[in-house]
Amino acid sequence: MEAIIAYLNGKDTFVSMKTGGGKTLCYAISAICFKGLTIVFSPLKALMDDQKRELINAGIPCATLYANLVQGASIQEKIFEEIACGLIKILFVTPEKLASNQGFCKFITRIYEQKKVQFVIDEAHCILAYQDFREAWGRLGMLKKNWILAPIMLLTATCTRLEVDEICTNLSIENNSFALIRGSTSHRSEIVFNVRERKEIRDQYITEIISIINDNLHGRIIMYCATHSSCEYLYNKLQENLNNISIDYFHGGLRDNERETAMNNWKSNSTQIMIATSAFGMGEAGRAGRDGNTAIHFIFYNKKDIRTNYSIIAEHRETANINIEEQRLINKLKHATKKIFEVFYYCNSQYECRQQLIWKYQAWPDEQKPPTCEMCNNCVKRITDKPKLLDGKEEIMKLLEVVEYLTQETGEQISPEDIIDVFRGGKTAKIKQKNWDTLHVYPTEERRVLKTKELVQFALTDLVVRGLVQEEIILRKPSENRGLSSSIVVIGVVPGAQASVNMQTWHYFVK
Repeated sequence: MEAIIAYLNGKDTFVSMKTGGGKTLCYAISAICFKGLTIVFSPLKALMDDQKRELINAGIPCATLYANLVQGASIQEKIFEEIACGLIKILFVTPEKLASNQGFCKFITRIYEQKKVQFVIDEAHCILAYQDFREAWGRLGMLKKNWILAPIMLLTATCTRLEVDEICTNLSIENNSFALIRGSTSHRSEIVFNVRERKEIRDQYITEIISIINDNLHGRIIMYCATHSSCEYLYNKLQENLNNISIDYFHGGLRDNERETAMNNWKSNSTQIMIATSAFGMGEAGRAGRDGNTAIHFIFYNKKDIRTNYSIIAEHRETANINIEEQRLINKLKHATKKIFEVFYYCNSQYECRQQLIWKYQAWPDEQKPPTCEMCNNCVKRITDKPKLLDGKEEIMKLLEVVEYLTQETGEQISPEDIIDVFRGGKTAKIKQKNWDTLHVYPTEERRVLKTKELVQFALTDLVVRGLVQEEIILRKPSENRGLSSSIVVIGVVPGAQASVNMQTWHYFVK
């Protein structure tokens, strides 16, 4: 109620609640109480259609307007007539409709002058995540520029406190008329998180997926893929191997009627397994467990996923050839690199509770740390292996010394593997060829904490995620007839890294 009251009193209101916490209810009740139109900006057509369907079933009149011409002029004219007659309370649009349609902006101005419009930005974190991918998300600041007194409600389940400030700055929201409402925590204790390394041979990981499906046939399953082709490949494989199970797929490449049929079949429980890209809905893991019952979440990952995802973001171009003037793409790649390394850190963790890792990423100041879940694959491994939790600060400082020396003094392009091998006192052919075993940073005895290659890799990624070491992903095309290849290059240590290490804790599980 706090969020609804603040919003109806004309305050810009930021609502951060976990998935299933009642965010839709906040703007739906506000729209009913408001004597005008509530315009909801949403990232996905599928999400807009889904919310419209649910609200109409609840007796709340609403409509959707698309940026493309699929609806036809007559349908859109009818929607505007119904709005003028007060028959529609909520209008769903994408930011592209606002950014590209002057007629729509003039329409907003007319109802704004009558004090009959308020705005909602659903999945508000997309302002940060998408502004370099979909330019219109970066232009939502025009809401305050053009209609300064119309309040904005922002909804999300996945924002840190710093990201809230960044979003408000992006939208020119002033602190003197701003309400921040947050649920007690974003922690999702009902979801069991697991990570598996995806096998190189496709048929092997398909077998693993089928095994997981057979273990979870009591529920419904959503499987997310990075590309359209991956969706269809997996769909065909599961159709071949699973009998008497309804399977469908959903991605942005389908025609409107195909997407609508797929979504309706899922909503009516006619489909048990849905294979999809993010076009099916935001917050992949968060879609599980909304009923409060236990849900199982798996990530299948492989280091090649770095190339796949980064190539999509880089628009399938060689990153070494990007012109410095292409600032939009440079910003996009910088943001993507940070996110990829954060996922890499999460996937490569061995004993850290996955619930706690996700909580740590999203935690707000003074938020109480949840207990270990004791159910994720890392917790099960920790219980079985009984590793010791050791202070690794001294060796982290040594790792920084290796990074600093190799990146500044050798004149070589340095990879994470080079850092790891020198730090561990490796005897590889490259180390001998480069005489790196004679360097003062090359160890004379075995490390006490960061002993294994996997743990050193994890610690190095930890330094990257904490912003103390800089790495870049490089895409190259070896020849015209081959696709892009990827490599990770260690750029160096950021200024003040050693002082920052001393101020932080660096504990690692060691078997």
